[in-house]
Amino acid sequence: MQNIYYKTATTALTKNNKMAKRNKIAAIAAMKCPRCREGDMFYAPITQGIYKMNKECPVCKQAFELEPGFYWGAMYVGYGLSGGYMLSTVSAMLFFLNWSVEAAFAVSILGGIVIFPLIARLARVIWINIYVGYDKNYVKILNKAESKNVETASSDK
Repeated sequence: MQNIYYKTATTALTKNNKMAKRNKIAAIAAMKCPRCREGDMFYAPITQGIYKMNKECPVCKQAFELEPGFYWGAMYVGYGLSGGYMLSTVSAMLFFLNWSVEAAFAVSILGGIVIFPLIARLARVIWINIYVGYDKNYVKILNKAESKNVETASSDK
């Protein structure tokens, strides 16, 4: 029988529910752990606080605070992201919509204020992904442990 799978934007589940490797961009966009790409980095929604971050991954126990002041470097990433946002939106409004410079900057700044929390979180996720890599061997161990748990749960029924 075929091994049919179901894909979403960030993960792929095989027929026996083992997690397949998600790519790095999808893991960053979903704000997942860089080591296993499964655990959430933030425990609260963005509306409840920008920096409500788990101390460690709930799946693989990777520490998210690698050293004191680790995320200071994320400010540079955030600066690049916000600069890219400003440059692209102002350029689009000036050249494609023929808006005035003042109107383009005003709308871009208002939009920047609205998306600032997203940029701040995304900068932290990108920063830790620079230093912590995906560990396919660890994910294999997790999949084996998960399949053993599924087998014992189905035999208990």
